[in-house]
Parts: sequence; C-alpha cells; structure tokens
Amino acid sequence: MAPPTKLARLSRVMSVLSLIGLIVIPTLVTAIFLHPDTTQFLMLRLDHLGTDLTSQIPLQYRIDALACEAVPLAFTVWAMWSLRQLFANYAKGEVFSPEPLRHLNNVANALFLGVVADFVMQAPISYLLTWYLGPHHRSISLSFGSNDAAWLFIAGTVLVIARVMGEARRVADENAAFV
Repeated sequence: MAPPTKLARLSRVMSVLSLIGLIVIPTLVTAIFLHPDTTQFLMLRLDHLGTDLTSQIPLQYRIDALACEAVPLAFTVWAMWSLRQLFANYAKGEVFSPEPLRHLNNVANALFLGVVADFVMQAPISYLLTWYLGPHHRSISLSFGSNDAAWLFIAGTVLVIARVMGEARRVADENAAFV
C-alpha cells in the first residue's frame, strides 16, 4: 500500500482529471453534433453513431439527436462528478467512510445506467439523423457491442468493490464496538 501522502497526491490528480473530464466530455459531444465535419480531424466519434453524422444533416435534426444523446451523457457527467468527489475524499484520507462508499456506488450506477441509456437512445438518434432523407430512406438502428459489454462488466466490478468496502467498514465498526 502506498504511503498516505502518495495516495493523497494521486487522488488529488485524479480528482482534477475527473473535473476536466466532466467539462471536456460534454463539450466534445456537443461539438461533434453541432460541427461534425470540422471535428472529424480530431477523430472523435460516438460508437453508436458510426458515419451517419455529417453536416449534410440539417442542424435542427442534429440538435434533436443531441438532445437524445444528452440522456446517456448525463450519466457520464454523473459518473465523472462522483469520481471527482470520490478522489477528493481519498485525498482527505477518507477511504472507508460512508461518503466515499456512496460516491463509488454512484460511479457503478452511472456506468450501468449510461450503457442502458446509450442503447435505448440509439433508436431515436439514428431515426433523427436519417429523417431528412425522406420516406423509405430513414432507418432505426440498435447495436450492442463488446465495448458495451465491457462497460457493464466494469460497472459490476466497481459495484462489487463498493460493496466489499462497505462490508469491511461494517465489520471494522462491529469490531470496534466490542469492549
């Protein structure tokens, strides 16, 4: 186990990086929808959009699709905020107290719900992005790939770790109560 000063320093760095992610991710997703052609050089893409998103799609449809994308994006923001809070707790030396355990649970829940929301929102997003093509050219698509399965597995792992830490805290409290 790393000395507390190293853990605190690493936790502060991770807290700052989580905060940066909290700002950058929604900004980039918004840029992808509003300016798809100018953001292509960054090689940014959303897995479930494929190559459907171009500036040929009228802006109103892209904005409507962005509104749908805001649902899974909200879970990403929640996960990043919870990570930021979790690492801030760790930086203060709070590891097994209720607050960091709650944040760790929030990360797991946000990851899981984000995958579900991402899957559900694919249908309206794909429909909106093909609406301008007219009848018989519109499409609705759904996909579930290995990335989605990996994120579900990661969410489950984080949830189990949070429960193990909670159980360790409960046992420690129980042992401390014996006189």
